[in-house]
Amino acid sequence: MKISTIIVLYQIYQTIPYHKHQNNIFCCKKTIIIFIFMEPFSTTSKENIIEEVDVYLFKMPVEYSLGHCVSKDMHMSAGIASYFKSVFGRVGELMDQRPGVGDVAYLKVNDRFVFYLVTKELKYLKPTYKTLTSAVIKLRDLIVKHNVKKLALPRIGCGLDKLDWKVVKQILYDKFQDAGCMIKICHFTHDKDVERKSFRILHPRILKTTKEIKNIGKREFEKLNFILYAYSTTTPVYWDYRFNRVNDKYNFKSQYFKDFNNNLMVGECLYYSTNEAHVFVIFVKERLSDSFSYQNLESGLLKIKNIIYTNQWHPTFIVQELEEPAFERTANQKITSLISTIFIPLTPCVIFEKREDFLFTN
Repeated sequence: MKISTIIVLYQIYQTIPYHKHQNNIFCCKKTIIIFIFMEPFSTTSKENIIEEVDVYLFKMPVEYSLGHCVSKDMHMSAGIASYFKSVFGRVGELMDQRPGVGDVAYLKVNDRFVFYLVTKELKYLKPTYKTLTSAVIKLRDLIVKHNVKKLALPRIGCGLDKLDWKVVKQILYDKFQDAGCMIKICHFTHDKDVERKSFRILHPRILKTTKEIKNIGKREFEKLNFILYAYSTTTPVYWDYRFNRVNDKYNFKSQYFKDFNNNLMVGECLYYSTNEAHVFVIFVKERLSDSFSYQNLESGLLKIKNIIYTNQWHPTFIVQELEEPAFERTANQKITSLISTIFIPLTPCVIFEKREDFLFTN
């Protein structure tokens, strides 16, 4: 680190006895040199690291990285979060970073970063100043690590989450003192209609329930959609108890074994149809030892969307309930978030089944 040095020269006069037996005194002039060491000057003034501007956040220049607050389940179904999701997508990629409450996930979008501050566990909860402060510290560390010089934020935590902006602003000010980053707070008031229209994203009130499969009713002419997770793309062919029970009802095993080959990639989806159901197999892992990948699940769900989009309304998806401790606590909420995001126009119903209930227990 370079040190700025200020040299101060000044003279003092000290009186000393000329001789111990005489009353005369002699004035001795001395020169004192004082070195004052100071921290180098930052290019960003500490007094001006935060500026509130009347600008629509998504019209900020591309040299500004962006950020906002989310829940751990990455639902992003309301407010500015819903617009972030519709613009940048890649929700599965964010989930695979597995941020906890107080952490920050991020995407690299061309030359800018988009930061997601996780300030609460689930979408319907509220953050605290403690969780927001933890996330702000993680955000600052990422800003420094990636040498981000310009950041644009809304009034984080102060919209639907109801925190006090004066308190939040002081937290930002305190934690970003030495980060070398200018923060623009976009509080758009000039034309509220523009902002409201942007945030008016259609998002379903998804029906989610857990029940025995034998009690699932279906509408006339409706096909149920079973989603199976394959935990390996390599031989031997992946097959587990869920595959076996679905096969007992819908008989897809022989074709599945023919389709299974060494050229399968994670994120692929195999599809089998009967008169009563669609059976989808999504490859969420390459190896059994790998972590469950929401990004791979998202890729598979997008393929399902292309298959059923034109002929199903309010589709019913039957998926496995992932259980602790093998899976994180919010795994099922994240799966619900992905399904609701991808099938927004169709307003899906998601039914989770427990291991002991699956499939039919007649």
